[in-house]
Order: sequence, then structure tokens, then C-alpha cells
Amino acid sequence: MSEKLLDVGEEFFFAKNKILVSPGDVPDGFYYLKDGRVKACTYSPKGNENILGLIEKGCIFLESNTLFSIPSDCYFKTIEPSNLLFFKKEDLLNLLKTDFDVTLLILQSITCKFLANLHSVNELLVYDSEWRICHLLLTFADNFGIEIENKIKLNIKISQQFISDMLGVTRGTTIKMINKLKELNLIEQTNGYYFIKDLQRLKNHQAEICLHKGI
Repeated sequence: MSEKLLDVGEEFFFAKNKILVSPGDVPDGFYYLKDGRVKACTYSPKGNENILGLIEKGCIFLESNTLFSIPSDCYFKTIEPSNLLFFKKEDLLNLLKTDFDVTLLILQSITCKFLANLHSVNELLVYDSEWRICHLLLTFADNFGIEIENKIKLNIKISQQFISDMLGVTRGTTIKMINKLKELNLIEQTNGYYFIKDLQRLKNHQAEICLHKGI
């Protein structure tokens, strides 16, 4: 993160469940998450939540909306107490003119999000729910995993509803797939935390799903 950019940021603390931006809002600045966690989400007319992504410590968000005055298409909401830096559009534009490192940072962030969205669309078109649940658990292992007694603990509390909201599947489908993975002795759950009992076996199982379905 560029020190010059950090210098112009204004720090804010937000409690859990604070909505930072709503659909239709045109932000006049963007955020850098110092600590805590933020989710991007939408809600169906019936009130069902769809989690589009999680924003972790060290990430920026809303930079493209700010630069090009694009309305947000979702909510950005804290899911735990969070400290953020807020950067005004005018300060960003001034730095883009004078600091190449800031320009690269913004370009990298926008590019990574674009590629991640392409990957998500490809997952929806090609892979089934079981593969995608395995992929989510493996991704969480990379980002939140800690090794305890030869197992990988996902050090983030996630419910079956949370998984359903992230993948856009029914809770019944999630329960069925999670139970299958438990029966295969690939995962377990203790006190709200998931444990991957054998990381390589879970990866192998995910690969076998593709083979069986001819993907």
C-alpha cells in the first residue's frame, strides 16, 4: 500500500453490521480495510441474501465506482467491528497524476477483481454445487487455515447458510453436500469452525468430481 495514499486517508471505526454503501449509491471515495471484515451482498425480493464476496484486511474497495462515478450494484456491510481508511475522490485523482505507484495499485486492484468475476462466472457455468463447495473450503483453507493436530482449521466461523449465500445454492443443497464430505471423513465441524481433516484428499475428491462428470 502506497504511503502517500495512506497519508491522505481518514480513519473510521464501524461496528458490526454497519452498511457502508447501498445499491444505487455513487460513492465520493473508496475504502482501505485496516482490520475487520466487510462483505459485498445483495438481497432478493424475498429477503434472501447473496454474498458476492468478502473483503479482508489490506484490501481496497469501491475504487472503480469512485473513479468513474458508477453507482454501486450491491451493499457493502461490515460483518465484524472494522477500522477503515476513507479516501476522497479528489485526493485519489491528484495522486494518480503524480504517483505511479498509486496508479499501479489501483490498476492491479481493478484487474484482480475483473479476473475474479470472470472465474466466478466460469464456476457457475461449468461446475456443480459439490465441486464449488469443495473449492470454497479449499479457498478458505488458503486464506484462513491454521494447522492444528494434523488438520486444517478454517479460522473463520461460517454457517451452512453462509455457504449457501456465498454460492447461491439452497441451504438444503449445502447441508446435503456438507454431510457427504463429513461421511467421506474429509471434514468435520467443532464449535462453529470447519476442519479439513486431509487437505490433499479433499483436493483429490474435488478432482474426481470433474472426472466423473467428464469436465
